[in-house]
Amino acid sequence: MLSFIKKLFYSTLLMVILGLFPYLSLEDKYTIEITYSFLISLINAIIGYYLVIISINKADKEFYTYVYGGMIARMFVVFSFSVYLIKNNFVLMVPYMLFLMLFYTIHQWVEISSWLKELPSKKVQLKS
Repeated sequence: MLSFIKKLFYSTLLMVILGLFPYLSLEDKYTIEITYSFLISLINAIIGYYLVIISINKADKEFYTYVYGGMIARMFVVFSFSVYLIKNNFVLMVPYMLFLMLFYTIHQWVEISSWLKELPSKKVQLKS
């Protein structure tokens, strides 16, 4: 879990460094959109990573329930929260969705690459 948190930190730091100049040129227009989309994506990645790690040594049925059920639940929550934010005019739709997809892609890459490195080190017991 520590390596995952470290990767999240480094990817966030890299996004801040690479996005500093474009952000400064936006004149604080999209601060709320950037913040909400980043936080939603970050929370989603942390929950997804946690569900895979805790379910790896469980029976197949439980593993798939955790992973795929969690994925569907997370997608529903992200979609519902996004619709809520857009419908109530808390955020502008286009910049919010663009930033959400950008952060979502980056965080999914960090999440998947992290558990792909960690899972082989765990002892998986095959049941016959």
